[in-house]
Amino acid sequence: MLSVSNVTMRYGAKILFEDVSVSFVPGRRYGLTGPNGSGKSTFMKLLTGELDAQKGSVVRPRKFGVLRQDQFAFDAYRVIDTVIMGNKPLWAALEERDRIYEKPELSNADGMRLGELEGVIGDEDGYTAEADAAILLDGLDIPESVHERKMSELQGGQKVRVLLAQALFGKPEALLLDDPTN
Repeated sequence: MLSVSNVTMRYGAKILFEDVSVSFVPGRRYGLTGPNGSGKSTFMKLLTGELDAQKGSVVRPRKFGVLRQDQFAFDAYRVIDTVIMGNKPLWAALEERDRIYEKPELSNADGMRLGELEGVIGDEDGYTAEADAAILLDGLDIPESVHERKMSELQGGQKVRVLLAQALFGKPEALLLDDPTN
């Protein structure tokens, strides 16, 4: 469940919203509409955790996917990695594991940490992550020949579909789409 309790956000003297409380029920779809500058993107950032509420609280499910507006944020990454980044705990564990393995010598503490990271990777289905990401990409008409390429090499429509795969990756309990038609 995703819920907001008594949330207030303001910029200087301008109040974007005040004492907002709402619960988003599983299985339902919701839309947030309003004129430019009314606080829609700010509210989405509160829901995703990118911003903290100035007052009030937000409760999020453990796993949620977000389709973001920025098509260029992942240009330096492989397509398949961009999708896997949709599962933040898994991606963080994979990156930390790689950093530890890059060390010239491993300490006992490194070995213990690697064991913990392998546990996270196993719990998050990390050993099938690339195959699972490829299935999502194929379902969104992103051919296998593109999976190893950099995001910067893709056209706009392909990038949006990769970002949708990212939002869906890891079986999220909630899916947040920030301006999906941009």
